[in-house]
This record gives sequence, C-alpha cells and structure tokens, in this order.
Amino acid sequence: MSCLIEMLEDDGILHLVLNVPEKKNALTDDLRAAFRDATLRAQTDAGVRAILISGAGGAFCSGGDIAAMTGDPEIAQRRMQVLHDVVKLLIAGTKPTVAAVGGVAFGAGFSLALCCDQVVADTSARFSASFGRVGLPPDLALSFTLPRRTGDGIARRMLLSSTILDAAEAAKAGIVDDLTQPDDLLDRARAAARDLAGFGQESKAHVKALVTAAAGDLDALLAREMSSYLALLNSPEHVAARTAFMSRSGKT
Repeated sequence: MSCLIEMLEDDGILHLVLNVPEKKNALTDDLRAAFRDATLRAQTDAGVRAILISGAGGAFCSGGDIAAMTGDPEIAQRRMQVLHDVVKLLIAGTKPTVAAVGGVAFGAGFSLALCCDQVVADTSARFSASFGRVGLPPDLALSFTLPRRTGDGIARRMLLSSTILDAAEAAKAGIVDDLTQPDDLLDRARAAARDLAGFGQESKAHVKALVTAAAGDLDALLAREMSSYLALLNSPEHVAARTAFMSRSGKT
C-alpha cells in the first residue's frame, strides 16, 4: 500500500493523500520522500493547477515519526532536509496549495497545514504545536507561518505551551480559513483549490514568491530551525521523551 496516494482530479487539482493511517499519517521516511517527489513534479506539470493535501483514516498528520528519530546529526539533517524542500515548494512554489484538515494536525502536521495557501478544516480538526512535549523546537517553518496568521501573542502561546486548539478555536485564531462539517470537507477544499487555480497560471508563482518575500527570509529561517533541531536532538528532555514514546510503543 502506497504511503502517498496521488490523484489528478477535475480542473487540474492534484490531490495528495497522506496514507499512513496506522501512525495517523506521521511523516515516515517513505512518506517524506514520496511527498517531496510529488510536489516537485507538480511544479512544472502544466496539467496541475493546484495541490490539495489531505490525510487518510480520520487524521491529517500527527507529526514526525518519533520511532524513526535518531540522535545522529548527519542522519537527522538529511531527514529534515527532505521536509525543508517540501516547505519551500508549498510556500513559495509555482502552484496554489490547500490543506483539508480533519482530525489531528499536530507538530509537523500542524506546520505542514500552514505551509499551504488556504486551510479548510472540519469540526473534528485539532491543532497543536506539540514539539515542546518531546523537547524539540517547531519545524517546517511554523515560526514563519503561524505568527502571520494569528499574530504574535497567540503564536507564542501555542509554540511555548503546546496547547491544543479545536476547530472552532483555530478558526477564530485565523489558523483555519474555512470551517465545515466532516462530510463536506473534501468538497469545500476542492472548491477552494479551484478558486485559487482560476484564471492565468504563470502569475501564480510570482504571487507566491512575492508574498513569501514580504514575510521575511524563509531560507534563513529554515537554516536557523535546522540548527535548533540538531542542537536539541540529544538534549536530556528529548532523549527522555523519545525513550518514553518507544517504551509505550513496545519498541524498546
């Protein structure tokens, strides 16, 4: 079974389904690679007018695959670089992007949703910058995207406390652009993608690049994020959290 389902739908909407339901679509190494390849191909595919991202099995994405995390900085950097490539393709790439969020969007899953131009969520959605629970810094440019949606105060509270917002709270905070019922989630997300994909295509890449540049230096932010991530990989807090997770999962 593929970890990423790709469907080119009507009107040029490329629907990417994160498909690791047994891990609530955690970003396994296979999923990272497949996701990067799919988003990279889409950038130059004239048949793709927008990208829609959703999750299988009642979750959007639970975050990083803790079982695959390692204290080896070289391996960790290679794994994270794959996701940084995805971040840049989604935030500043050539195609409009929409996240359809149902269920959990925690940690890197939260970050991934906010890399998209629009976030459509259903009433089951829950959002958390849960990195602090495992002693790690926010990743996938969340410190770049979140404050620009919520303002500094809410962003700092979420990043520092790892609090969980339900769908209504996330909509009020500006994290969710369109809130709907679970049965309507994909239809509403497709409608949003079609709206973003309308009219001329060549200008889309310029618009995304201009908006990203106006918000700050994304590459510099990702470099600092990587440094923080590597610095904390072998911290006592993270090692203890990773060990506890592995013990609960029966893998130690």
